[in-house]
Amino acid sequence: MRLNWHSSRFTTPLIILAVVLISVVVGQQLAGFSSKTALAALFVFLLVLIVFVDTDAGLVILIFSMLLSPEISIAKVPGRDVVIRLDDILLAAITFSWLAKAAIYKGLGLIKRTPLNKAIGLYVLICVISTLRGMVLGHVVPLKGLFYLLRYTEYFLLYFLVVNQIHSKKQIKFFMTAFFITCTIVSVYGLMQIPTGERVSAPFEGKVGEPNTFGAYLLLMFCLSLGIFFQNIGAQTNLWLLGLCGLIVLPFLYTLSRASYVGFAFSFLALIILHKKKAVLTIMALVLIVSGFVLRPKAIFSRVEYTFQQKQPDVVPFLGTYLDPSSSARIYSWRDSLQGWQEQPILGRGITGFRFIDGQYILTLPELGAVGLLALLWLLWLVLKHSLRVWKETEDEYYKGLVFGYIAGFIGLAFHALTANTFILLRVMEPFWFITGIVMSLPMLKKNMQETAQPIKSSSQGRNLKG
Repeated sequence: MRLNWHSSRFTTPLIILAVVLISVVVGQQLAGFSSKTALAALFVFLLVLIVFVDTDAGLVILIFSMLLSPEISIAKVPGRDVVIRLDDILLAAITFSWLAKAAIYKGLGLIKRTPLNKAIGLYVLICVISTLRGMVLGHVVPLKGLFYLLRYTEYFLLYFLVVNQIHSKKQIKFFMTAFFITCTIVSVYGLMQIPTGERVSAPFEGKVGEPNTFGAYLLLMFCLSLGIFFQNIGAQTNLWLLGLCGLIVLPFLYTLSRASYVGFAFSFLALIILHKKKAVLTIMALVLIVSGFVLRPKAIFSRVEYTFQQKQPDVVPFLGTYLDPSSSARIYSWRDSLQGWQEQPILGRGITGFRFIDGQYILTLPELGAVGLLALLWLLWLVLKHSLRVWKETEDEYYKGLVFGYIAGFIGLAFHALTANTFILLRVMEPFWFITGIVMSLPMLKKNMQETAQPIKSSSQGRNLKG
């Protein structure tokens, strides 16, 4: 008699036995540590169990933690601190669960085929080769380089996790609801910061916030909310999404992030060009612009006006005026980046091998060389190309709105990245790649539903013939 090890009769006792053994070992090891360490380890262990039992629950917790978990600095290195967050731990737990389930249930598979797989694989490979090469040549501090290499890879790991997990519309709406609730919470938090006079940023960012990062996140969420709002999905849902768009606007403006303002302008332009309700969107844009000039918020207008200055030492001339010292310093850093790239033009110096510069593309050039920049641009092009294809082919109202908002948000982030390191920002890239996973899984979900419906239809026709 051959035993079926995949049946619950055997897998459940095995899991319980494994949990008991691990508990004993961990308990013995933690006996000599502090209570905080023990509690933290117990917390992580419970997360792993939750995720193993219900991966969706782990992903929802991850969605909330993307913007609502604190950063813990684990090392100080020149240029960039090495920090971990709750979502790093959660993602590790979900990955462990994913691998464990794939090992137990052979039919699950590890990585599903998507249009982005080759581009992601190439980009990650270049990151690895360039960074290891940079360590050998002395350009990269090993601890810092390895940490940020793992951080970059983490985003793509999340993408594949989501693609593997998506199996129904109900599940997608469940995840998106978690995203919108999280956005509501952090937007209210942002509103509470406005009276302080400080630039608005996300919770748990320490003494020095990251308004530019928060602006990019709110830009993405605004586009997603507005994209779904313009579809026929029910009055109650539409009202909530419209309210969320209104709630986002003030915190977004008071981030005082000029890169986010530019990204928002291009996102809205994309909305107007691509959507059939051009007149409504154009009127909405005009209302926002006129309201801005009528209300004329002092902090926001001062921030924009500050960009253009009178002539000062070490400032850059621009169209008959002069850029402010901050913008001028950014331009000078771009010049330094191009000079640094010429020293290692093919593969660059490796991740963190060049000093930190504001601007995704201009930083990628000296870090990963021309090959790395081309790989990144190819990946971003495929994201846009295939999301446009999914948007045109989908007929479901909710999916169409979701993908449309995603496209507009992506375009805004691509322009945001001209003066910010958008595609490596943790609080932006985790939501972005999670939703990218949803978007790229929609054709597979549609195909699976059609294949499931076909046998039912055939069976029904067979019964009719017999009758």
